Amino acid sequence: MTDLPIERNGKEITIKIENLIKRFGKLEVLKGLNLEVGKNETIVIIGPSGGGKSTLLRCINRLEEYQGGKIYLEGVDIEQCDANSLRTRIGMVFQQFNLFPHMTVLKNLTLAPIKVKKMPENEANEKAKELLGRVGLLDKIDAYPEQLSGGQKQRVAIARALMMDPEVMLFDEPTSALDPELVGEVLDVMKKLAESGMTMLVVSHEMGFARDVADRIVFISDGIVEEEGTPEEILKNPQKPRTKEFLRRILE
Repeated sequence: MTDLPIERNGKEITIKIENLIKRFGKLEVLKGLNLEVGKNETIVIIGPSGGGKSTLLRCINRLEEYQGGKIYLEGVDIEQCDANSLRTRIGMVFQQFNLFPHMTVLKNLTLAPIKVKKMPENEANEKAKELLGRVGLLDKIDAYPEQLSGGQKQRVAIARALMMDPEVMLFDEPTSALDPELVGEVLDVMKKLAESGMTMLVVSHEMGFARDVADRIVFISDGIVEEEGTPEEILKNPQKPRTKEFLRRILE
C-alpha cells in the first residue's frame, strides 16, 4: 500500500487498475485488465456486451469482489478501505435508477448523508435543493419516484450520488433504460458535471457524448483494454480490428 501521489503524463492519477481479474465461477470476465484514470478526466468506456465494462465499474466500487490484481484510489489499495466509506468517495449511477419508491425526492437525496455522514438535516436539505437546482428538478423536491419520467428519475439518481461529495463518479449505461427523447436531458447533466472537473468513468453507447465530452475513449473487449485514445483517435482512426468492427456496427 502506498500513499504516494501517482502521475501519468504529468497529471495526478485518481484511479489505477493493475492486472484486474474477475471470475464468476469458471467464467473469467476480467482477464488482467489495466487502466489509469487521471484527476478531472472523463473516460468513456465502450465495447461489446459481456466484455466486462459494467463488471469493471462494480469492482471499482467494491460491489463485486475480484480474484486478482489491484485497484488504487489516490494511491491507496481499495481493499484496505472500508467499503461503505469508499462508496462515499466513489459515486455510482446505474442503468436502473434504484430510487426508494416510498420516499420523496428530497428524502431520497438526504437519507445517506444524514445516516452515513451524520450531516445535520437542515444542511442536507439545503444541499439537496442546490443539487436539484443544478439538475433542473427543484420543482420535483416533494414528488415521489412514480410521479417522475425516466429521465427525471435518472437526474435525481445523479443528484443523490453527488450528495456524498464523491471524488469520482461511475456511470453504468445511465441512458440505456430511457426512451430516446429523454436521453438528452441526462447527458446534458453529465456534460456539465464533466465540465466542472469531476473525475468520471462512463460506460455508454452514446457516441456523440463520447466524441464531445470524453478526454479518452477506452475500448474494452473480452475482459481487457483492447485500445484507448482520444475521441479523434478512436472514433476516426481505430487501430485494432475488434475496435473497427465494433464501431462499424454501432455507427451504422
